[in-house]
Amino acid sequence: METAQSAPAPLTDPRTGAPLARPPLLPLTAVEPVARTAAAAFPGWARTPMPERCARVLDLAGHWEREFGDLAPAFSREHGKTEAEAAAELARAVEMLRWSATAAPELTRASPLTDRAGAEREVRVEPAGPVLAIVPWNFPAVVLARKLGPALVLGCSVVVKAPDETPGVASALERAVTAAGLPPGTVQIVHASPSVSNALVRRPEFATVSFTGSTRAGREVAAAAATQLTPCVLELGGHAPAIVTADADLDAAVAALAPAKFGSTGQSCAAPSRFLVDRRVHDAFVEKLIRCAPLCDNLRTPSGARGTMGPLNNARQRDRVHALVVEAVRRGARLRLGGVVPDGPGHYYPATVITDLPRDARVLEEEPFGPIAPVLAYDDEDTAIAWANSTDYALSAYVFGDPLRTEHLCRSLEAGSVSLNCAAGAAPDAPLGGRAASGYGYEGGQQGLLAFGRLKIRQQQVARTPS
Repeated sequence: METAQSAPAPLTDPRTGAPLARPPLLPLTAVEPVARTAAAAFPGWARTPMPERCARVLDLAGHWEREFGDLAPAFSREHGKTEAEAAAELARAVEMLRWSATAAPELTRASPLTDRAGAEREVRVEPAGPVLAIVPWNFPAVVLARKLGPALVLGCSVVVKAPDETPGVASALERAVTAAGLPPGTVQIVHASPSVSNALVRRPEFATVSFTGSTRAGREVAAAAATQLTPCVLELGGHAPAIVTADADLDAAVAALAPAKFGSTGQSCAAPSRFLVDRRVHDAFVEKLIRCAPLCDNLRTPSGARGTMGPLNNARQRDRVHALVVEAVRRGARLRLGGVVPDGPGHYYPATVITDLPRDARVLEEEPFGPIAPVLAYDDEDTAIAWANSTDYALSAYVFGDPLRTEHLCRSLEAGSVSLNCAAGAAPDAPLGGRAASGYGYEGGQQGLLAFGRLKIRQQQVARTPS
């Protein structure tokens, strides 16, 4: 959600700059009817038995999956991801919907408490109520599924606020909702300006607001939701450190970190974005990272193969990414790869590796959200830990080294997720959440399901048998 003063920028093809069609925006006068429709749909959907709700979500996943043949190329054109990346994200989204439908009955069943004073007690999970799900532009399919699947199987109606920059995925979901025959009003897809989005957040009908986006926008959402005391799940920005120790397998580390860094052109809050490398292996790591860095997909390798990294989504983001590089180099950083805005159409920016940065360079403090890999050499692991924990973000972190020796690093890092000798994405059964400026609450896993529920204690006095 952008600031209330801004308006959605024109929608363009990130590769060519050609204009793309934008869905009509929800007028402010429609905010109340949308919220009331969600509220009216909620009781009937909540009363629907969970097995039936889960079956409907499985059906929804199947209908959405059948859209993928045409959707992946359109998604790539709208976002800038390669078609392979777009197809992979769509597959992850369907996996999330299916996991929600199959796991929810077991993970949300009533749990007994110890009998007390002759009373039998149990904790039940009930649907929270209508949900407002605000979806980000960088992963509009899988994040939408991480909100929609759990909310629906729990029995909540959902209003999805689609992202401004990548609205096509949500539009395809709308067609799948119709094909799956979900009750009217159970799922509504809206496209809205920032001021209208803010008005939605403030509606009293919503029992939960689930937001994924920048930390700045997350604070605005939390403030707006607080006017109604509406609970929020906020998955916000990140600036993930990747610590590489002297005993790490450098080839394996680079093989994991390079795709995690440069995939989706670095536009991921969980991507490694600060590389902290033991000085004894720093130069070797940098050389290997440079060799593994991808070309943009408007270029070809000497063998004729097309590059594997798409453009950034928009010109504003490219300008911001380049400004971070320019500031670091102006202050003495060494540019080892990339760092030059290419000629030609589109919002391309090359994979960029920077070393010898000043510790207070902006790129080490601000979330870069682009294909920049700043590499710092450390002399001792206490310094590495201090540098890793030096930002306000605490979403993801990575450690590469001997597992028997580096467990203390994993324990010392402030992050919702720490990956040791790997850089895999979040799985459906794992709760994803941050700390500090990276937000609060969870998406995915049992905790992500329960975010859309409310707990109720049921107690029943057991009749005493006459003596």
